Amino acid sequence: MKVNSHQELMAEQANAAVRISGAHHSSWNGRLDVTAPDRKVRGSVKWDNTIEYSDRLVNEPLREMFDNARSHNQDPQTLQSYREAVKTVLHENTHVLAAEGTQHSDAKDAFQNPSVRALEEGVTELYSYTNVDRYIDDLGLEEIAPGIGAADANRSYKQYVPAAETFTKGISRESGVDNDEVVRRLAVVNAEQKFRVAAETLYDNSDLPGLVPEAGREAALQRIETAMRPDFEPLPDLDKSDDQTLRRASAKAGGRAVNAGVAEVEAIRNQWSAPQPGQRVERGPQQQATQQTQNNPRLAQGSQGQVQGTETTQAMEPQQAQASGQARQSGQSQQPVQVGAQSGGGGQQAAQSPELQQAMRAGLSGSAPMSSARQLAAGEQGSRRSGAQGGQERQGPERGE
Repeated sequence: MKVNSHQELMAEQANAAVRISGAHHSSWNGRLDVTAPDRKVRGSVKWDNTIEYSDRLVNEPLREMFDNARSHNQDPQTLQSYREAVKTVLHENTHVLAAEGTQHSDAKDAFQNPSVRALEEGVTELYSYTNVDRYIDDLGLEEIAPGIGAADANRSYKQYVPAAETFTKGISRESGVDNDEVVRRLAVVNAEQKFRVAAETLYDNSDLPGLVPEAGREAALQRIETAMRPDFEPLPDLDKSDDQTLRRASAKAGGRAVNAGVAEVEAIRNQWSAPQPGQRVERGPQQQATQQTQNNPRLAQGSQGQVQGTETTQAMEPQQAQASGQARQSGQSQQPVQVGAQSGGGGQQAAQSPELQQAMRAGLSGSAPMSSARQLAAGEQGSRRSGAQGGQERQGPERGE
């Protein structure tokens, strides 16, 4: 909407901020106030959602801008004062943008935390500085003050903006979401929700949604959010005597915060990628062969010996129980079979029934048992107490079921 007076600008300021940002709504209560003259601020928002501006730095330049409407060739310093006043209006109106069901005032308690305050001010100034031209265009202010779109403007909150800049760029890089969109997402929610939105952007654009159950999402987001906060806490107390040193220290803090969030994403990924407690199964090659005989009826026909010694958290499978019962009914002796590696180099390897050996050989080779195969008589089997012993069997990988 195009405005033609200071009064119209003040009436439309919140609506224009919502339009250019795509926010759900503005928390502004419609009331305006003037900042105390002794406060060195351009504007602020009270916790009852009232906006206040400095007369000297905001209200007076804006009134002058409309008094001199459509005047060309105004000096750069005057145009800069207009642009910075408009940027302040956008800054304060960005503070009161909020998500559905929330208000700016909801963040009153959270704002007392220095990390929350640092990110809120840094993102709000970064967004308003970057988008002031869109605000000017939406309100038609280039027609009121020709040249205002090309005028210079200084940033406020020099201890916060570099951190917010590296933080949002890092979130963009790691998530694949456009940087301007990351800034916008953080700008349109209140101070209490900004770290959460950053955590959601990292989480939702990673592989975690496919690994972590929906019931674990909230706890995972809380971990990422908590990991990112500490590096913003020192920002309010940074030394402001040297701009270059201040900017570097702030920028590094924002980068460290992103790295902390990414590291937490990786920790959560590792946690949920590993087999979960109660689902770990230890199997060597012989156990795998036994499982194959259970899954293949042709291989299982000759195998009635009971298999013991498998390290698993699961109960005996139905096929195993059935085989064991058949062996007891037939009166056949049940020789325990040791699976996996032997515990000692000189121990004697436990015996295996010929049927089980045949089934395992078939299972390992992937071939069906030979039709001519038969069980050896006792005199043909040789002694189990003598003869060369095989080398130590390599333990198979752990597998989660």
